[in-house]
Amino acid sequence: MNRYGQLVLDHNRRHRPAAYSQIPAPESFFAAVGEQIAEAVSRLRDEILGPIRQGESPEAYRLRGYQAWATAEELILAEHLLMQPEPDPTAETPEADDGDLEHRYRLLAEINQAINTPL
Repeated sequence: MNRYGQLVLDHNRRHRPAAYSQIPAPESFFAAVGEQIAEAVSRLRDEILGPIRQGESPEAYRLRGYQAWATAEELILAEHLLMQPEPDPTAETPEADDGDLEHRYRLLAEINQAINTPL
């Protein structure tokens, strides 16, 4: 298991215990997840880094590569589903998060009206 797999496994053990308990073979599951994350980080790093720039030294390109890797890793891990906290079943769901688009549009219209109404 690579370091991403271990990171996600540890996170799920600590912060998603209910979801973690539902995984039949956690070691192999998180090993596969770690490989997927490593591939995603590598692809995004390459996109961020791009080709060597005109006049750029190999050392500058290498340093830029490290920065691109750190950025890619941060973005991928922050967005990964298994790195999110487990939903709290006892927490109240705000009315605006119920999936009702019409309700959301009404709230936005009320906010817009309040902002544009002179005091």
